[in-house]
Amino acid sequence: DKEDSRGMTLWYGKVNEETGERTVSTSAGGQSVDVLTYSGQADPVVIAGLDNRFEWNGFSLSILMAYYGGHKMRALAEDEIMADVIQRSPTALPQYFTNAWTPEKPTLTPGIGRYSTTGHGSEPTHSDISVRDASFLKIRNIVFGYELPEKWAHAIKVDRVNVQFQIDNLPPVWTAFRPGKEMSYYSKSAIFDPETGGAPQRSSYIFGVHINF
Repeated sequence: DKEDSRGMTLWYGKVNEETGERTVSTSAGGQSVDVLTYSGQADPVVIAGLDNRFEWNGFSLSILMAYYGGHKMRALAEDEIMADVIQRSPTALPQYFTNAWTPEKPTLTPGIGRYSTTGHGSEPTHSDISVRDASFLKIRNIVFGYELPEKWAHAIKVDRVNVQFQIDNLPPVWTAFRPGKEMSYYSKSAIFDPETGGAPQRSSYIFGVHINF
């Protein structure tokens, strides 16, 4: 609550034995390991896959799904910005600063302007404030296929013709962490991809023809 630290993100330090209060500072350097907090493991605890294939009258449909769960990741860190940086190089600011800390609205987002940090640090990136649930369910790919009847293939002097259309890198079906739900200043339609730590990879579309002579 000190005047000179308002709006800054701080590290919790050791507990003061006399007052029972935990100290806070802009640096965790020199602190004991007792100040560390376990936030979970980075590797998935559960990995499951489901591969379905349906066939009918020469048509086929394959869907490959994957679930990774029980793990954590650091993502969408709300980094601090120093007031003099804005003054020297005016630039567009991240959207999360619409939720910036003020005395009237004490949020978890770093302050800006008169409440900007005076010593830029890495607290938001490396503390548990940016730890997200990385569990997700995805469709890895969808493959539509059609195999021409034998008489059609023989009519063009080949043994077999198969046509396929494949879609890869679809957006996640479900993610445990949803920015639009947990952070009101993000769009409700914002899609978070736990594999990239941000926006999903672009979907790719592949068309192929397989011919056996």
